[in-house]
Amino acid sequence: MIGFLHPWVLAGLAAAGVPVLLHLLARREPPTVVFPAVRYLVDTTREHQRRLKLQNLLLLLLRTGMVASLVLAAAGPTAPLRGVPGHAPSALVVVLDNSASSGAIVGGTPLLARLKSAARAALDRATPSDALWLVTADGVPRRGDGAELATLIGSLGVSPRRLDLGAALGAAVEVLSTDRRPGQVLLLSDLQASALSPASVPVPLVVARPDAPAVRNVGIASLDVGPQPWSTDGGRVNVVLAGDSGAAVPMTVTLGGRQRQALGATGAAVTVALPGVAAGWWQIDAAVEGDELRLDDRRTASVRVAPLARADCSAAGRFAAAACDVLRGNGRLASGSEITLGTLAPRGASIVLPPPDPAHVGALNRELARRGVGWSFGQPVEAAEQTDSGALVGRERVLRRYPLVSGGSGRTGVLATINGQPWLVRSGGVVLLGSRLEPEWTSLPLSARFMPFMDALLNRIARGDVALLSGAPGEPVLLPDLVTTVRAGDRSWQVEGGAAFRPAAVGTYYLTAAGDTVGALSVNVDPRESRLRRADDGTVRRLWRGARVVALDRGGDDAFASLARGDLRGALLLAALLLGLAEVVVASAWRRGGAAA
Repeated sequence: MIGFLHPWVLAGLAAAGVPVLLHLLARREPPTVVFPAVRYLVDTTREHQRRLKLQNLLLLLLRTGMVASLVLAAAGPTAPLRGVPGHAPSALVVVLDNSASSGAIVGGTPLLARLKSAARAALDRATPSDALWLVTADGVPRRGDGAELATLIGSLGVSPRRLDLGAALGAAVEVLSTDRRPGQVLLLSDLQASALSPASVPVPLVVARPDAPAVRNVGIASLDVGPQPWSTDGGRVNVVLAGDSGAAVPMTVTLGGRQRQALGATGAAVTVALPGVAAGWWQIDAAVEGDELRLDDRRTASVRVAPLARADCSAAGRFAAAACDVLRGNGRLASGSEITLGTLAPRGASIVLPPPDPAHVGALNRELARRGVGWSFGQPVEAAEQTDSGALVGRERVLRRYPLVSGGSGRTGVLATINGQPWLVRSGGVVLLGSRLEPEWTSLPLSARFMPFMDALLNRIARGDVALLSGAPGEPVLLPDLVTTVRAGDRSWQVEGGAAFRPAAVGTYYLTAAGDTVGALSVNVDPRESRLRRADDGTVRRLWRGARVVALDRGGDDAFASLARGDLRGALLLAALLLGLAEVVVASAWRRGGAAA
C-alpha cells in the first residue's frame, strides 16, 4: 500500500488539469472562407490534420504526466517495495553492545571492532531526513547525525559495564515513540545468553550477531575476604572462578606486595591463606593468566586490618553476652574496656541499649547530651514491625523499641531503620540501638544474622568503620548515612549520605566522613560477563517477537531495509524528467514539421 509523507501536497494534482484546459482553449477555430485559388490546399490540410491531432494529444499526455509526477514526488510517496533507490525518512536507533564481553578476541580481532564496523555501515546509509540515535553499554540514548554518531562510535572502547539487552531495547522503543517518522531498531551484539531479557518491541527489529562460535574463557567471579576486620596475623580469602572452560588454571592472590599461588577450576571455591600486614585499609588482588577476554582476569577486594576489639559485654543482657563469648572463642573478640556494650561508659566507645526500666530513660538522655551525642531515646513504641532491609541487619521482626530522635536538623549517622525511622545510629564514639537484644524486643537474637551482626557491631561500627561494600561499574550502590566523600586515587566525589553512588570504573573507592575513612567500596566487572555462551536464534525470537536475526556483516545493509518501504520520490522525479524531455522532443519535431510545410 502506498503512503505519503506530505499528503496535503496532493491538492496540487489539480494543476495537472492545466494542460487539458489549454488544449481545449486552443481548439477554437476562426470562420473559414474558401477562395478559389486555394481550393487545391484543402486536400493537403486534411492529410496533415490527423497527424497534428495525434501530436496535440501526445503533448497533452506528456505535460499532464509531468505535472502529476512532480506533485506526487513532492507528497513523498513510499511503498512496501525493496530494491528501489534510497529509503523513506526513518527514525533509527542503533544499540551497540560494547559491554565487557565485547572485548573478547575472536579470530585475532576484538569482537567490538566488528560491531563498530557494522554500526558505521548502517549510519552510512542514513540520509539527512533520518532521525538517528545511538545506545551503548551505559544505556543513554544519544542523538546526532550520521557523521556525529560515526565519530562517537570510532572513539568507543570496551566498557566494564554490563548491558541488559532487554532494557536497552526498551529504551530504544521509548526514544522512537517521540518521533513521528517510521521507527526501527538495529541491535549489534555478541548476544551473550546471560544478557538477554524479555522486551516488547512494536517496531521492526534487526538483530545482527556474529556467526563464529564464542571463545572459551575463565574469569574471577568472586573474591570473598570473610569477616572484617582482619587481625594483624593475616587471614583467608575464597576465590571462585567462572567461565566456559573446565580446565584448571593457576591464579595469584596479592596483599601488600606478597603473593600466594593456587590452582582452581570454574565453579569451585579455592581458599588462599595470606600473611599478616600492619593495621589499616588494604587492597587484595586476585588474578588469572590472560586469555581471550582480559577484563575479567583480575578482581579486587578491600580489607580492614586492626587488632581484635576488646569489649565488656557484662551489661548487655544474656543473649548479647553469650554472643560475645562465642566471638571470643572464635578469635574474633577479646576481653577489655575499649568498647562497652549495653550502657554508656565514662570513657571509650559505647554501644548503648535502652534501659530495662523506662524510668531511667530520662537520666540516660541527659548523660548523652552531656557527652555531646546528637541523639536521644524517644517515647517507647510497642507494635509488631520489621527493620528495613539492609546489609547490616536485613529484615528482622521488632516488637518493642524506642524511637531515636535527632537533636539537630539532620539525621547524620543512621545505620539501620524501621519504616524509615532510625533504629541504629552512631554519633562520635557512641552507638545507639533502639531495642534491647532480647527476644521480647526483637527476633534478631534468635536469627542466623545475630552473630555476624554482633561481630560487625563490635569490631567495625563501634570503632568507626561503617561499611565494606561491593558493586559493578555503572550500578547504583547505596552509601551509609555517614559518608560525605568518595575517593579513588586522585579523584574524589562529594556525596550525600544515604544516597546512591554509581562508580564508573573498576577499582577500590574509599568512603570518608569528616576526613576519616569509614569504609571501602570494591568495584569489579559483573561475573556474568565471564560466561560468553551465546543465545540461539530461537531464544532471540521468543524473547523479542518479530525480530529478524542476521549475520553481523549484514547488519548495516539491513538497517533501513527492515521497514520494507521504499522511497518513490526518486523514481517519480526521474519520470518527470523523462516526460519533460519527451515533451521537448515532440514539440520540436512539431515545429520543424510545421516550418517545412
